Amino acid sequence: MADEHRSPLSGIHTLLSAIRYRYRLILFVAVAVLAAGVTYVMQMPDVYQSETQILVNPQRISDKYVNSIATMDASERLNTLSQQILSSSRLETIMDELHLFSNLRDKVSHDELIKRMRKNIGIELKHNSEGLSAFTLSYTGDSAQEVANVANRLAESFISWNLQDREQEAKGTTTFLANELTTTKSQLDDLEEQLRSYKMKHLGELPDQLDANMQTLSRLQVELQANTEAQSRLDHEALLTSSLPDTGSPRTPSISTSVRQKLMTEKYAAQTELVELRKHYTDSFPDVGRKEAEIRSLDGQIASLPSDPTPLATADSTNTANPRLQLIHRDHDRLQDEQRKIQGSINRYQSRIDSAPVREQEVSQLLRDYGTARDHYRALLEKTYSAQMAAQLQQEQQSGNFTMLDKARVPEAPVGPKRIPLFLAAFLFSLVSGIGVALLAETLDNTVKSETELRDCLPDIPLLGTTPGMQNVPVIRRGLPQSRFLLGGQ
Repeated sequence: MADEHRSPLSGIHTLLSAIRYRYRLILFVAVAVLAAGVTYVMQMPDVYQSETQILVNPQRISDKYVNSIATMDASERLNTLSQQILSSSRLETIMDELHLFSNLRDKVSHDELIKRMRKNIGIELKHNSEGLSAFTLSYTGDSAQEVANVANRLAESFISWNLQDREQEAKGTTTFLANELTTTKSQLDDLEEQLRSYKMKHLGELPDQLDANMQTLSRLQVELQANTEAQSRLDHEALLTSSLPDTGSPRTPSISTSVRQKLMTEKYAAQTELVELRKHYTDSFPDVGRKEAEIRSLDGQIASLPSDPTPLATADSTNTANPRLQLIHRDHDRLQDEQRKIQGSINRYQSRIDSAPVREQEVSQLLRDYGTARDHYRALLEKTYSAQMAAQLQQEQQSGNFTMLDKARVPEAPVGPKRIPLFLAAFLFSLVSGIGVALLAETLDNTVKSETELRDCLPDIPLLGTTPGMQNVPVIRRGLPQSRFLLGGQ
């Protein structure tokens, strides 16, 4: 087979032969491409870049004294401000102010110009152990003076927008806290008025007055017992005085009078025991109820006795002129009035004590609401003072902000394009283009140029010989016919 006669070097030999044969074409194409590339590189406009460094200043006053009102750290704020800087409205303002892309405004759309400007802006962050410390803001363009002006304008706008943003944030926070403080103070005043009105309405029934009411009730019960004992003594003294014989005829007490006196003594003893029980128990205690029932039973028995003048009445009827009986009568009336007053006071204080649990629950609800509102008001008041100091600190620019270290300078030399690497690339591309065109021409050429090609074309016909090499072969080959090889059988 013809493929068996090929060697690995045959392809390289064919390539070199084609290059030697078509070197003029290669040189022509390479020179043309190189000239076009060099011309294009030389005509490329110079690219200038100007940059400025912005320092991130920490808050000058310690957070221990004044808390910063800013809710974002420097990195987050930088990201936010970077988005604001690259916004279409702000870039459009700077573009119109500095008259950028004046030669392209009639050829390119407004959005395309903003995209180009946004692409020319560069932001590079620099961090240290404590976080963001500085960042570099740069701008790239085809005019040295223009890129410096744009970089400085972007930096100034960045710092100005940052201050405005922080001032607006501080002002908004202060205003919000002031409104909340006013609303909370109004609620607190309403709760204070409700609590005051409730205490005035239920004065004496409040839980904090329970101990005083208990002490007063105990004192009144002692006074009631003393009053009852005094009345009993007066009744006994009146009986003795009225039972003494006068100068006229002797008189003995009736049986009904003796029974009444006995019942009165039992009633006095029951009342004394009731007073003692009330010192330690409430009216709901069973012994207190039984003792009250006993006193009511004694009152019923005394009322069921036949009408019999009391010792004082008997004394008045028998001996109205007795000064001792008149004195006993006045003391007895006085003690009865005091007893009624003491009993009324006991009932009133007992009612206060009984209603204390209800009042305690109601007061607890009011105090809980008042305490919550008061704590909220105090917290808002503290936050308002802190926000006001932070706002004042922000106005004095002593809070964390940005500072432009050095203004962007007009660049002395362009940063691009890199012409030497581009020239080398154009040279290599011209060589590759020339060789490629030569290979393409060789591929499209159907002439037989070597014994190998002839064997491939006529594998079944033996080759008798070839003509020797001659000078100026390409020139001679152009005038000779294609069949210059001697083939067997012809």
